[in-house]
Amino acid sequence: MRQKRWLIIFGLTILFIGLVGKFVLAVRDAREAARQTACQGHFCQLNLALSNYQEVYGSLPPAYVADADGNPMHSWRVLILPFMDGKDLYKKYRFDEPWNSPHNSQLQYDHPRRQYCCPGCSNPGQSLFTNYVVIAGPDTAFPGSQSTRTMDFEDGDANTILIAEINNSDIHWMEPRDLSFETMSFQLNDPNRPSISSPHPKGPAVCFHDVCSGIRLHSSITPITLRALTTISGHEPVARDRLIRKDSHLLEE
Repeated sequence: MRQKRWLIIFGLTILFIGLVGKFVLAVRDAREAARQTACQGHFCQLNLALSNYQEVYGSLPPAYVADADGNPMHSWRVLILPFMDGKDLYKKYRFDEPWNSPHNSQLQYDHPRRQYCCPGCSNPGQSLFTNYVVIAGPDTAFPGSQSTRTMDFEDGDANTILIAEINNSDIHWMEPRDLSFETMSFQLNDPNRPSISSPHPKGPAVCFHDVCSGIRLHSSITPITLRALTTISGHEPVARDRLIRKDSHLLEE
Protein backbone atom coordinates (compact mmCIF):
# COMPACT_ATOMS: atom_id res chain seq x y z
CA MET A 1 0.00 0.00 0.00
CA ARG A 2 2.75 2.44 0.91
CA GLN A 3 4.56 1.76 -2.33
CA LYS A 4 1.35 2.23 -4.32
CA ARG A 5 0.61 5.47 -2.48
CA TRP A 6 4.15 6.66 -3.13
CA LEU A 7 3.79 5.90 -6.83
CA ILE A 8 0.52 7.84 -6.97
CA ILE A 9 2.10 10.81 -5.21
CA PHE A 10 5.12 10.62 -7.50
CA GLY A 11 2.91 10.47 -10.58
CA LEU A 12 0.83 13.44 -9.44
CA THR A 13 3.99 15.39 -8.71
CA ILE A 14 5.35 14.74 -12.20
CA LEU A 15 1.99 15.73 -13.70
CA PHE A 16 1.92 18.92 -11.63
CA ILE A 17 5.46 19.83 -12.68
CA GLY A 18 4.56 19.21 -16.30
CA LEU A 19 1.47 21.40 -16.09
CA VAL A 20 3.43 24.18 -14.39
CA GLY A 21 6.10 23.92 -17.08
CA LYS A 22 3.53 24.18 -19.84
CA PHE A 23 1.93 27.16 -18.11
CA VAL A 24 5.29 28.93 -17.78
CA LEU A 25 6.07 28.31 -21.44
CA ALA A 26 2.62 29.53 -22.47
CA VAL A 27 3.06 32.74 -20.44
CA ARG A 28 6.53 33.26 -21.91
CA ASP A 29 5.25 32.74 -25.45
CA ALA A 30 2.29 35.06 -24.87
CA ARG A 31 4.57 37.80 -23.55
CA GLU A 32 6.95 37.41 -26.48
CA ALA A 33 4.03 37.52 -28.91
CA ALA A 34 2.86 40.76 -27.29
CA ARG A 35 6.36 42.26 -27.49
CA GLN A 36 6.69 41.28 -31.14
CA THR A 37 3.27 42.74 -31.97
CA ALA A 38 4.26 45.99 -30.27
CA CYS A 39 7.53 46.00 -32.22
CA GLN A 40 5.59 45.54 -35.45
CA GLY A 41 3.47 48.51 -34.40
CA HIS A 42 6.57 50.67 -34.00
CA PHE A 43 7.69 49.76 -37.51
CA CYS A 44 4.26 50.75 -38.78
CA GLN A 45 4.45 54.13 -37.02
CA LEU A 46 7.93 54.79 -38.40
CA ASN A 47 7.02 53.81 -41.94
CA LEU A 48 3.91 55.98 -41.83
CA ALA A 49 5.96 58.89 -40.47
CA LEU A 50 8.45 58.56 -43.33
CA SER A 51 5.59 58.48 -45.84
CA ASN A 52 3.99 61.57 -44.33
CA TYR A 53 7.34 63.37 -44.24
CA GLN A 54 7.83 62.60 -47.93
CA GLU A 55 4.32 63.82 -48.73
CA VAL A 56 4.98 67.14 -46.99
CA TYR A 57 8.59 67.77 -48.05
CA GLY A 58 8.77 65.89 -51.33
CA SER A 59 11.46 63.45 -50.20
CA LEU A 60 12.43 61.15 -47.40
CA PRO A 61 14.40 62.76 -44.57
CA PRO A 62 18.18 62.59 -44.86
CA ALA A 63 19.94 60.19 -42.53
CA TYR A 64 21.27 63.28 -40.78
CA VAL A 65 21.47 67.04 -41.01
CA ALA A 66 25.10 68.13 -41.23
CA ASP A 67 26.84 71.19 -39.81
CA ALA A 68 28.89 73.63 -41.89
CA ASP A 69 31.81 71.20 -41.91
CA GLY A 70 29.70 68.26 -43.06
CA ASN A 71 29.63 66.54 -39.66
CA PRO A 72 26.38 64.80 -38.61
CA MET A 73 24.42 67.11 -36.32
CA HIS A 74 20.78 65.95 -36.18
CA SER A 75 19.12 62.58 -36.81
CA TRP A 76 16.25 61.63 -39.10
CA ARG A 77 14.54 60.37 -35.93
CA VAL A 78 14.34 63.98 -34.76
CA LEU A 79 13.22 65.25 -38.16
CA ILE A 80 10.16 62.98 -38.19
CA LEU A 81 9.03 63.88 -34.66
CA PRO A 82 6.07 65.98 -35.93
CA PHE A 83 4.77 62.81 -37.58
CA MET A 84 5.39 60.66 -34.47
CA ASP A 85 3.14 62.55 -32.04
CA GLY A 86 6.13 64.68 -31.12
CA LYS A 87 5.25 68.15 -32.42
CA ASP A 88 5.76 69.80 -29.04
CA LEU A 89 9.17 68.21 -28.61
CA TYR A 90 10.14 69.19 -32.15
CA LYS A 91 9.27 72.82 -31.43
CA LYS A 92 11.50 72.78 -28.34
CA TYR A 93 14.43 71.19 -30.15
CA ARG A 94 17.17 73.59 -31.23
CA PHE A 95 18.60 72.79 -34.66
CA ASP A 96 21.25 75.49 -34.26
CA GLU A 97 22.82 73.39 -31.49
CA PRO A 98 24.23 69.83 -31.55
CA TRP A 99 21.84 66.99 -30.74
CA ASN A 100 23.52 66.49 -27.36
CA SER A 101 23.81 70.15 -26.36
CA PRO A 102 22.74 70.99 -22.78
CA HIS A 103 19.37 72.25 -24.03
CA ASN A 104 18.60 69.39 -26.40
CA SER A 105 19.75 66.83 -23.85
CA GLN A 106 16.98 68.00 -21.55
CA LEU A 107 14.48 66.72 -24.13
CA GLN A 108 15.82 63.18 -24.37
CA TYR A 109 13.36 61.74 -21.85
CA ASP A 110 10.24 63.11 -23.54
CA HIS A 111 7.47 60.83 -24.78
CA PRO A 112 8.41 59.94 -28.38
CA ARG A 113 11.65 58.21 -27.37
CA ARG A 114 9.74 55.04 -26.42
CA GLN A 115 8.59 54.63 -30.00
CA TYR A 116 12.21 54.21 -31.04
CA CYS A 117 12.86 51.41 -28.54
CA CYS A 118 11.91 47.79 -29.18
CA PRO A 119 9.66 46.33 -26.44
CA GLY A 120 11.87 43.23 -26.51
CA CYS A 121 15.01 45.03 -25.38
CA SER A 122 16.08 45.32 -21.78
CA ASN A 123 14.40 48.17 -19.86
CA PRO A 124 12.31 49.33 -22.86
CA GLY A 125 10.52 51.95 -20.76
CA GLN A 126 13.74 53.59 -19.55
CA SER A 127 16.15 53.07 -22.43
CA LEU A 128 17.45 56.07 -24.35
CA PHE A 129 18.88 53.88 -27.10
CA THR A 130 17.10 53.20 -30.36
CA ASN A 131 16.52 49.77 -31.86
CA TYR A 132 15.36 51.16 -35.20
CA VAL A 133 17.91 52.51 -37.66
CA VAL A 134 18.39 53.17 -41.36
CA ILE A 135 21.21 51.88 -43.51
CA ALA A 136 23.22 54.99 -44.32
CA GLY A 137 25.71 55.25 -47.14
CA PRO A 138 26.22 55.46 -50.90
CA ASP A 139 23.40 54.07 -53.08
CA THR A 140 21.11 53.47 -50.09
CA ALA A 141 17.79 55.12 -49.34
CA PHE A 142 19.66 57.33 -46.85
CA PRO A 143 22.97 58.44 -48.43
CA GLY A 144 23.97 60.75 -45.59
CA SER A 145 22.95 64.40 -45.58
CA GLN A 146 21.27 64.04 -48.98
CA SER A 147 17.63 63.02 -49.43
CA THR A 148 16.06 60.51 -51.77
CA ARG A 149 12.52 59.83 -52.93
CA THR A 150 10.93 56.43 -53.19
CA MET A 151 10.49 57.09 -56.92
CA ASP A 152 14.30 57.12 -57.09
CA PHE A 153 14.43 53.47 -55.99
CA GLU A 154 15.32 51.80 -59.28
CA ASP A 155 15.21 48.43 -57.53
CA GLY A 156 11.65 49.22 -56.46
CA ASP A 157 10.29 50.15 -53.04
CA ALA A 158 9.42 46.49 -52.46
CA ASN A 159 13.11 45.55 -52.65
CA THR A 160 14.75 48.40 -50.75
CA ILE A 161 15.07 48.40 -46.96
CA LEU A 162 14.01 51.63 -45.25
CA ILE A 163 14.32 50.77 -41.56
CA ALA A 164 16.09 47.90 -39.82
CA GLU A 165 16.08 46.50 -36.31
CA ILE A 166 19.23 46.25 -34.20
CA ASN A 167 19.79 44.57 -30.85
CA ASN A 168 21.95 45.77 -27.94
CA SER A 169 22.06 49.23 -29.46
CA ASP A 170 24.44 51.91 -28.21
CA ILE A 171 22.89 54.56 -30.47
CA HIS A 172 21.03 57.29 -28.59
CA TRP A 173 17.64 57.86 -30.19
CA MET A 174 18.52 61.53 -30.89
CA GLU A 175 22.03 60.75 -32.15
CA PRO A 176 22.72 61.20 -35.89
CA ARG A 177 24.16 57.71 -36.24
CA ASP A 178 22.81 54.53 -37.83
CA LEU A 179 24.10 51.36 -39.44
CA SER A 180 26.80 52.30 -41.92
CA PHE A 181 26.60 50.55 -45.28
CA GLU A 182 30.39 50.69 -45.54
CA THR A 183 31.24 49.16 -42.14
CA MET A 184 28.25 47.02 -41.10
CA SER A 185 28.07 43.26 -41.32
CA PHE A 186 25.51 41.81 -43.71
CA GLN A 187 25.21 38.67 -41.61
CA LEU A 188 22.06 38.67 -39.49
CA ASN A 189 22.72 38.84 -35.74
CA ASP A 190 26.48 39.08 -36.23
CA PRO A 191 27.99 38.92 -32.71
CA ASN A 192 31.20 40.65 -33.76
CA ARG A 193 30.10 43.66 -35.84
CA PRO A 194 27.11 46.01 -36.04
CA SER A 195 24.41 44.28 -38.05
CA ILE A 196 20.69 43.89 -38.53
CA SER A 197 19.78 41.98 -35.39
CA SER A 198 17.03 41.45 -32.86
CA PRO A 199 16.17 40.24 -29.34
CA HIS A 200 13.15 38.40 -30.75
CA PRO A 201 13.48 34.62 -31.17
CA LYS A 202 11.90 34.89 -34.63
CA GLY A 203 14.75 37.08 -35.77
CA PRO A 204 15.29 40.68 -36.89
CA ALA A 205 12.82 42.70 -38.90
CA VAL A 206 13.20 45.29 -41.61
CA CYS A 207 10.72 47.68 -43.14
CA PHE A 208 9.95 48.28 -46.81
CA HIS A 209 7.97 51.24 -48.10
CA ASP A 210 5.25 49.08 -49.64
CA VAL A 211 4.43 47.17 -46.43
CA CYS A 212 3.18 48.91 -43.32
CA SER A 213 4.83 46.81 -40.63
CA GLY A 214 8.16 45.10 -40.18
CA ILE A 215 9.04 41.91 -42.05
CA ARG A 216 11.09 39.35 -40.15
CA LEU A 217 13.86 37.99 -42.32
CA HIS A 218 14.56 34.29 -42.68
CA SER A 219 17.77 33.17 -41.00
CA SER A 220 18.98 31.60 -44.26
CA ILE A 221 19.30 34.95 -46.05
CA THR A 222 22.82 35.37 -47.39
CA PRO A 223 24.99 38.46 -46.85
CA ILE A 224 25.04 39.06 -50.62
CA THR A 225 21.25 39.08 -50.79
CA LEU A 226 20.87 41.24 -47.70
CA ARG A 227 23.37 43.72 -49.09
CA ALA A 228 21.37 43.88 -52.31
CA LEU A 229 18.24 44.80 -50.35
CA THR A 230 19.96 47.85 -48.85
CA THR A 231 20.71 49.53 -52.18
CA ILE A 232 18.29 51.50 -54.34
CA SER A 233 19.81 50.97 -57.78
CA GLY A 234 21.85 47.79 -57.75
CA HIS A 235 19.43 46.05 -60.14
CA GLU A 236 19.98 42.79 -58.29
CA PRO A 237 17.44 40.01 -59.03
CA VAL A 238 15.99 39.62 -55.54
CA ALA A 239 12.71 37.83 -54.85
CA ARG A 240 11.71 39.28 -51.48
CA ASP A 241 8.97 36.77 -50.76
CA ARG A 242 11.54 33.99 -50.50
CA LEU A 243 13.48 35.87 -47.83
CA ILE A 244 10.79 36.44 -45.21
CA ARG A 245 9.61 34.12 -42.49
CA LYS A 246 6.25 32.55 -43.21
CA ASP A 247 5.20 33.44 -39.65
CA SER A 248 6.14 37.13 -39.91
CA HIS A 249 2.53 38.06 -39.05
CA LEU A 250 2.43 41.05 -41.39
CA LEU A 251 -0.09 43.73 -40.68
CA GLU A 252 -2.51 44.65 -43.38
CA GLU A 253 -1.04 47.01 -45.98
